[in-house]
Amino acid sequence: MIAPDIESLVELFAGALEEHGIDGHFCLARSGEQLVPAAGDMASLINATDVLTVEVEASALPGALVLLARPNRPLSREAWARVRGYAELFAARVLALQELADDVDTECGLTLRERYVLGRRLAGLAPIDIAEEAKLTVNAVSEAMDKAAAKLGADNVGEAIALAARRGWLAVTNLENCSSSSQNFTYKLTQNG
Repeated sequence: MIAPDIESLVELFAGALEEHGIDGHFCLARSGEQLVPAAGDMASLINATDVLTVEVEASALPGALVLLARPNRPLSREAWARVRGYAELFAARVLALQELADDVDTECGLTLRERYVLGRRLAGLAPIDIAEEAKLTVNAVSEAMDKAAAKLGADNVGEAIALAARRGWLAVTNLENCSSSSQNFTYKLTQNG
């Protein structure tokens, strides 16, 4: 389940759920011991008692709970497995998009945005294309590249890209598997298209 922004992702997930007679969803992200609203098309599910839930616990994610409206028809075992899979993909993508938007620090000293922007530059995208893809301004993209170069002690962005690539610090070049808590947060040549 890939979408460039949360709004598109919510629509995409809603369409997938509609096929199974489910007319609403909402994702709650784990923040410490609490669950906080993340994204969805039916916030009223947060306080509802008659909902389906999908708990998302993965080592690369802080955790999430996806709330689903009750389907208007019975779901087969296979259909429920498909819905559950969609929900897990939706939650993972929501969390990744939120981390990128929040510009989360990562263990290597660069932020998620800096790693992502450098990875996309290496893939050949111009700053304006990266900005459009990540729903950032061109200034935010340029600032991320400049900050990364300064943190790495590089003389220019090209040198910063080379240093980060050699150290395995570039984020995956699409946001599908992007997470600041991932153990293997490396540039993947096969995803450059």
